[in-house]
Amino acid sequence: MEHARELAVLVLVPLAVLAVVDGLWIHLWRLRLHTRPECAREHRLHTARALLFPVVLVLLYGRESTGIVLVSALALAAIDTVLEAWDTFEEPRSREALGGLSRAEALLHVILVSLRSASLVLAFAAKPAAAWSLAATGSGGSIPPWQAQLVLQGLLPGAVGVAALHVILALRIPCENRERFA
Repeated sequence: MEHARELAVLVLVPLAVLAVVDGLWIHLWRLRLHTRPECAREHRLHTARALLFPVVLVLLYGRESTGIVLVSALALAAIDTVLEAWDTFEEPRSREALGGLSRAEALLHVILVSLRSASLVLAFAAKPAAAWSLAATGSGGSIPPWQAQLVLQGLLPGAVGVAALHVILALRIPCENRERFA
């Protein structure tokens, strides 16, 4: 189980790098989805997912969670999966004026979903059965210092920054375009 937990954290590194390429470079910089009224719902979905990621990062990877905290991490990961599916459903309509989703971005999304899924499966599978009891208390042990440092000092600040950027950009929508975002 120890190796599964470590591998789950290591999978986060390429996931984070590729998520920056997709989320910041493609979505916000190159395509400027946040400025396009037809992409507003997609941007809101990205914003919601960006807000969930730091919480899941801390609860599942940044500490050895048990009980209600672990179940909460699972619930938030499930909500993120629903939002991810909704985003996939929304993209054809949202990107119609842009000629659709490029093959490169579609491939990138497949890789991101695969990495995210692999990391979550490994992280949850590494938890002992006793950790899943709602009556479980405490942190359930300690995580290796390298893992805490990678997650809490390496990945978390960037995840919080990306979430904040998404919120700021969502709030900067001109008033005349807000009704199109419904």
